[in-house]
Amino acid sequence: MISQNKVFNASTSVLIEKAVSQRELAYKIGMEKSNLSVIENGKSNPQILTLLKIAAALEVKPNVLFDFDFNINHFLEHPETYTPRKHF
Repeated sequence: MISQNKVFNASTSVLIEKAVSQRELAYKIGMEKSNLSVIENGKSNPQILTLLKIAAALEVKPNVLFDFDFNINHFLEHPETYTPRKHF
């Protein structure tokens, strides 16, 4: 299973590299700092649009935020581990 922390370690590295604070990034993407913190700590599954906004605000390609090994066979062999959220 993919750790969400791995997904967002890259964004934290870019924040440090570009000397951008979470508060500045949150402002640039129109989000509360606390919500951005939840995403970066891997406690939330953001929408792809949010990830694209983060990448654009950091002036990096979106794939930089997804710097991890991905094994598609895991998902093919263990489909029961994925449960989509139901929206009502």
